[in-house]
Amino acid sequence: MKRILILAALLGAASLSGSAFAYNYVYRVPGADGAPGAPQPTAGPLDEQTVYSSAISEEVGAPEEQGKLISGSIVGSWADGFGQGGDVWQMNQVWLTSEKIARTEPGMVDFGYRVDALFGTNILQSSDGFDGKWGVSGDGYGASIYQAYGEIGWGKLALKGGKFGTNIGIESVDASANDFATHSHMFRHEPATHTGGLFTFHATDNFSLDFGMVSGVDNSFDNRRGDTGFLFGANLDLAENVSVSYAGALSQVHSELGENRAATSWGYYDDLFGVPVGDNDEYLQTITATINFTDKFSYSFATNYGTMSDRRAHDARYGQLGFANYFGYQLTECLKAAVRYEYYTQWLEDAGKPFGAFAPWAERRQNIHDVSFSLVYKPIENIFILPEVRYDWIETGDVKNHFSVKDDGLTGAVACGIVF
Repeated sequence: MKRILILAALLGAASLSGSAFAYNYVYRVPGADGAPGAPQPTAGPLDEQTVYSSAISEEVGAPEEQGKLISGSIVGSWADGFGQGGDVWQMNQVWLTSEKIARTEPGMVDFGYRVDALFGTNILQSSDGFDGKWGVSGDGYGASIYQAYGEIGWGKLALKGGKFGTNIGIESVDASANDFATHSHMFRHEPATHTGGLFTFHATDNFSLDFGMVSGVDNSFDNRRGDTGFLFGANLDLAENVSVSYAGALSQVHSELGENRAATSWGYYDDLFGVPVGDNDEYLQTITATINFTDKFSYSFATNYGTMSDRRAHDARYGQLGFANYFGYQLTECLKAAVRYEYYTQWLEDAGKPFGAFAPWAERRQNIHDVSFSLVYKPIENIFILPEVRYDWIETGDVKNHFSVKDDGLTGAVACGIVF
């Protein structure tokens, strides 16, 4: 596995020699009025593949032109209320991107690359790797390299090597590319990056397959614990205004007994009062669908499912399941309204662990409902203002004290930024 990761890293370094530059976000969620989607830069001819944009990245004017050496965004936000930091303005990100997309055309080979560097509270540092050693200030600010990979395009096949954003999830890690100032609970339980190699096969103009070998989730090039995993997916455009996708990750995560690895299911397992275990196997998948009913009205749906089990005993330890719905309506050329409703649940299974005689299975579960209302206002090109109101209902079963904790509350938030 280490040899594969080294080869992928060398591929990424070699591809940095490409002479042209371009900026494109390719999303799995189609249409200018589609709900937000995780950025998925993939190889392909720009005139053949659909360069998707989330509702925000289209609304705030995310640049799509080629020939830019540097592009990116500056985003700040404020949030106060339930589950938020509380009445503090913060600089979420100063995001800089340099990219050349490798074209996939019959009978030719092309090279590309992408590097994303950012500073702010949305630093997205790897839990293990070169940028994880840079440190974070006491107020949560830091710097990181979110993506650094090279690409080779050959016919219908593309190979990406290095550190790249995950294909799991529907919301973007880029704060300028979402309809909401806050994220869903599903997003917080998803990986941000993978390091290794990823093949993409463009079977047709409307269908593609992904498969890769990676160093687990949210690990960078060091991978000192030796995590391994597979990344896979499929994307299908059923019609001009309908698309579906599937993405999954299967990882072997290595941990010291009692270590809380917050970037994996491990951290959420501990949050639910789990009994620490050693190495574990994890599986996480996302299925999404998007429909653009009209030029103004769109709907997107996403569901996540994940499990964690003890690698040695093969006992199930933890599970999660979520459903999120995104509605968007373009009120005017400058103003869009968006609604998100989510149900998310996570639970402990822990076969054979001593929970006590009076701890029924239902008390080993956390249930969450949340709904958000937002407006996306774009007064001029490349500038956006995004106010949001959100309400959460959370019930957590405590398997130690044998009672459930219920909590709910209102959050107010606003984000604003510049995309260039």
